[in-house]
Amino acid sequence: MKRLALPIILALSLSAQAEPLSVSKAVDMRQALDDLALAAANHELVLVKMQPIDTALAKRGFENPGIRILFIGSESAVRWAEAVEPRLLNLLPLRLTLIQREGRMSVISDDFALWLTEFPDAPAHSMIEAWRAELKAMLDDFVNQ
Repeated sequence: MKRLALPIILALSLSAQAEPLSVSKAVDMRQALDDLALAAANHELVLVKMQPIDTALAKRGFENPGIRILFIGSESAVRWAEAVEPRLLNLLPLRLTLIQREGRMSVISDDFALWLTEFPDAPAHSMIEAWRAELKAMLDDFVNQ
């Protein structure tokens, strides 16, 4: 029984780690953008680009889905990726999806699991883990503002 339980526990723990990062906070879109910019700056990250999917669709006569995509990153992340493994540049800048529903803003990252399996060896694997940890700290900062 113990032999069967260990692989199941390991598989479940790996799948739990594979989920995208996500947080939720009771703010409107404008406040969420301001809070995310501040949280990013606190972690030496910058908002590189914003895709206002919500306003773009509304301008074309569609219902506002309350979704925006933010790209965040840092110059040092780009330099490290170039030095360690240039294919890591495909992951940069990091992407966050903002979804506004019923007075709450959900912020969801991309799933790092695919990249971690694509780059199983150090130092690339370690770099992805570091980016994920930094993004988690930034999102925690966003929620606690």
